[in-house]
Amino acid sequence: MVKWIVRSVIGVVALVLVLVLAVTGWAGWRFVGSQPRLEGEVRLEGVTAPVNVVRDQYGVAHIFGETDADVYFALGYTHAAERFFQMDLYRRTAQGRLSELFGERALRADIRARTFGFPEATRHALANLSDEARLAIEAYVSGVNARLEQGNPAPEYLLLRTRPEPWTLADSASVMIVLADDLAAGEGEDRERARASQVLEGSMLEQFLAAFPDWGPTTLKDEDINAAFGDIRRQTLPPPAGTQPDNEPGSNAWVVSGDRTETGAPLLANDPHLGLSAPSIWYFTRLNLSFGPVLGASLPGTPFITLGRNAHGAWGFTNTGFKVIDLVERDSDTTQTNTRIETINVLGQRDPFELTITETSEGPVLDAQWFDLTGFDSDALVVRRSTVSDPGNRVADATLAIMRSTGWDDFVEAGRGWTAPMQNMHYAGVDGTIGYTTAGLLPMRDEDGEWTGFVPFEELPRIANPAGGSIASGNNLPAGAAYPYPLPGRYGVHRAVRIETMLAERRRHSLEGFITMQMDVTSALAEAILPALLAAQPESELGLEALARLEGWNASLDADGPEGLVLSAWLRVMTEAIWADELGPMARYFRGPRPVFVQDVLTGDASSWCNNVTTTQVETCPVIAGLALDTAMAELARTNGSDMSRWRWGDHAQGYFAHPMDGLPVLGDMFSVRAPVGGDGTTVNVASFSYAGEGFDIVHAASLRVVYDLADLNNSRFIHGPGQSGHPLSPHYRDLVELWSRGEYFQIRDDWTPDSTPQGSRVLTLRPR
Repeated sequence: MVKWIVRSVIGVVALVLVLVLAVTGWAGWRFVGSQPRLEGEVRLEGVTAPVNVVRDQYGVAHIFGETDADVYFALGYTHAAERFFQMDLYRRTAQGRLSELFGERALRADIRARTFGFPEATRHALANLSDEARLAIEAYVSGVNARLEQGNPAPEYLLLRTRPEPWTLADSASVMIVLADDLAAGEGEDRERARASQVLEGSMLEQFLAAFPDWGPTTLKDEDINAAFGDIRRQTLPPPAGTQPDNEPGSNAWVVSGDRTETGAPLLANDPHLGLSAPSIWYFTRLNLSFGPVLGASLPGTPFITLGRNAHGAWGFTNTGFKVIDLVERDSDTTQTNTRIETINVLGQRDPFELTITETSEGPVLDAQWFDLTGFDSDALVVRRSTVSDPGNRVADATLAIMRSTGWDDFVEAGRGWTAPMQNMHYAGVDGTIGYTTAGLLPMRDEDGEWTGFVPFEELPRIANPAGGSIASGNNLPAGAAYPYPLPGRYGVHRAVRIETMLAERRRHSLEGFITMQMDVTSALAEAILPALLAAQPESELGLEALARLEGWNASLDADGPEGLVLSAWLRVMTEAIWADELGPMARYFRGPRPVFVQDVLTGDASSWCNNVTTTQVETCPVIAGLALDTAMAELARTNGSDMSRWRWGDHAQGYFAHPMDGLPVLGDMFSVRAPVGGDGTTVNVASFSYAGEGFDIVHAASLRVVYDLADLNNSRFIHGPGQSGHPLSPHYRDLVELWSRGEYFQIRDDWTPDSTPQGSRVLTLRPR
């Protein structure tokens, strides 16, 4: 009997082990089998002739086809093979359907999308497509679905135990909508003013919501504005008070004319700063189209090159920061409203969640149950009006027109269909032209802040071949008082100061010099406030040692030195000490660097903020700075030891490329990507960390870097991190992150064909079935 029981137990255990091994083997096979196919031949419905997808040694896809439709088809197939889970998250974010994958924890994100009306905005964008743009997207969608029909497109679906849905035209349009809303400015400023106004007033309120300073450089100079807009009637209305709080994270772009380069041809640099993610928001590709090659950064989910170049010129974008979203209070008794009900399916819940949304003619009403409306009148309706929802959206056609542009005039005209987000668009042409234009809907407002229309397209900020031979943007104010319309918005300052300083240091620039500029980690803020910081009065030995280390420091936040860590930890403690006493409980909403305000406190007219209003004595800035330094150094010593010579900023300032699965036990490490960086939120090489947390993970940095050489476009340089592929087992999942971290680049050339591929290339041929 005992033997029989033992044998039975052994048999059951063996069966369980076999089943576990079988399931594990099946899961492993599915996981490995979801990797993108990189070479060989595939026969598919939807392609009319053989198309070659040639991936170079960096995983960049060069696509060659007999028709444009086949090229777009192949791009859709390639995006789906490399990035489909990312594409799926984009569309679900826009459509308010993340809860179907992630359950109740994603419900607020879905409520936000449904409330803002992203699905309706998507329908407008689709209705406005030209025949050419529609055919391009249709071919792309066909390519995406051809890959999905093969099954097993991404390993994340195995972990989530679900299957992806087919891709549609609406999905491609929704990707553009959600990116536009993410970049559109205005809502945050209104929230800040509403909250700060609860505890501050008068000059203290205006100091805290620091406007763009007089010493800050504008992208366009007054002499160029006067020459271009001198005949336009000026708007007499000032910008609404307090709508220009300083904000450093953003993007950089600068262009110089041939008169200021070693080659005699223009150079253009662009590094848009976004939240770091694995995979990157961008996918490098080269499309060989009937109107010529177009290459650069595509946005997975769409068939277009968003940032890049063609045979005639190159372009780069940064966010204008113009205020195109308003949160306005309306009388609940007199405002006409209607309601609609949205149904949200939530994983793990039997019944769908029903959301009642109230709308006005201006936009949706924000429900205090789901949106934090602290600071706004609790009896009023808080309405969100946004240009992202404008029914005239033709961004798809505008992007295609940019790809087809043959010169400056074409490039400018392409922007006529753009609505949101408003972008600073820098241009350099092979004919030697350099220029800057903006595109999108810029609201005009009356004395009460009500929208009265939009600035005419012909009168948006724009200049070609400026007198100084350069145009630089670091998300700073695009134009000053010489421009005929007010420009309320959210602008950075210090990166632009540093860019213009470096441009002025050399009469003639080179491609290598532009690369050095993009990697620059010298902080214009640190340079400005360092004398005041050195006057601090710490009491601890570590505080005194830290102060001594900053004596003679060049304000460069190198990854290899301790100074960046000392400064960053110090400022995080000190900034809260400066305003926490005045703001009280409201201070939790303002945990951030606020560099212009901090500079004004330490070196300008706002030094009274250093006094702690909760004490009877009067504290000075050196006292507050000293106490903050002691606190910050004690915290660092607890985690790093007291030997400051062993501290390295790069050990803490780690670029964190977030992936939804990187928090999983065991498997999370497969998706996790980190790399050391230098700099901070005020340096040209942006490395922004959260002031609300304890560590220094860099979550916002250069999503890509590129320098275009108009003397030889094939000599242009590109990089993004962490890699081209979204599959964690792909050799191209993280192979670019070290290059990105070190400031190394590669070329994406258009002077070879499938018959003359570079060494290390792999060729996948898509053939008609």
